[in-house]
Amino acid sequence: MQRVAIARALVNNPDIILADEPTGALDTKTSVQVMEILKKISKDKLIIMVTHNPELAEKYSSRIIKILDGKITEDSNPIKGKKEEKNQEGKFKRTSMKFFTAFRLSLNNLMTKKARTILTSFAGSIGIIGIALILAISTGIQNYINKVEEDTLSSYPIMIQDQSIDISSMMEVMLGEVEDNNIEKEERKSIFIRYYESTYEHFI
Repeated sequence: MQRVAIARALVNNPDIILADEPTGALDTKTSVQVMEILKKISKDKLIIMVTHNPELAEKYSSRIIKILDGKITEDSNPIKGKKEEKNQEGKFKRTSMKFFTAFRLSLNNLMTKKARTILTSFAGSIGIIGIALILAISTGIQNYINKVEEDTLSSYPIMIQDQSIDISSMMEVMLGEVEDNNIEKEERKSIFIRYYESTYEHFI
């Protein structure tokens, strides 16, 4: 089974092969055969193997890194001459990838998941068509309303004319009306006084 998994991993011709417990549940003879295969492959490709068998690691590995509780406790061949870069907390480095590599990975992902790609495209096209229909209907209704308003206003036109107001003449008219009211009040008052005097003389 492990040989089949190794063959499947080599089909895509990767640069790095990750082997998680390649000798798990195997006898000693088969484990040695699998490790010999990985040893030959490691001449052209980088193989990262995870194992709990220190004997196999000591025999076939060129570099052994021991990890305990998520921390590196020992490194048999550490990299020297390079300072470790400490990233600031809360900041992440942006990984660089070539455009053609990203395009090839995206195309490969689309081709391997055809059903999901088709469903996503179909759903997206339905959404775009629905938005286009709504915009077309709303535009048509608005145009129809504008046409009805224009036809109605053309049947009953509104005339707008410029007029100037003479404030002085308006004030004269208002003052004249006030004077007429005062004169009318004086005449009524004099008539009332005369009526009162005649009535008084009559009783005497």
